[in-house]
Amino acid sequence: MDEIKTLLAKEAIRDQIYVYCRALDRIDNELGHSVFAEDSQVDYGPTYRGTGRGFIDNMLEQHRHMICTHHMMTNILIKVDGDKAVSETYMYAACKMPGKEGKTFTVEARCRDIDNWECRDGKWLIVKRTVAGDNTRIISRYKDLEMYNTSRDDKNDPSYAVLGEIE
Repeated sequence: MDEIKTLLAKEAIRDQIYVYCRALDRIDNELGHSVFAEDSQVDYGPTYRGTGRGFIDNMLEQHRHMICTHHMMTNILIKVDGDKAVSETYMYAACKMPGKEGKTFTVEARCRDIDNWECRDGKWLIVKRTVAGDNTRIISRYKDLEMYNTSRDDKNDPSYAVLGEIE
């Protein structure tokens, strides 16, 4: 029975990690807040130190000025002990930004999110996040599909309708 509880906890945490990505790419503050406990703390190195929900607000304010973003989480290692857990998640983000003279550039970030989790009122929430930066680079403008970036920061994004069909 404990193995099943552990598997269910890991899956709930993994889901929250993916919800975090969705919140960033859809620029959805409320969704982002739902991943962090109200009293959570984030240490994102030189970028941000403060509350988890403040981090979401800060990050999404920056994302609103970008053309598009794409976050992926991989290599998720989760260890569960009752109502507490820890995880290490490799994160890759590509953020396309407007540049000078109508040119764009992309910042690619690779880091690891090291999270402490607690299950509160039946929901797994991040209570502490430390981000370990591994590699970041800037890519100059290249031929891309400018018009392919549709609906990213809008509730009209087709994913909201499809994911809303099942509660």
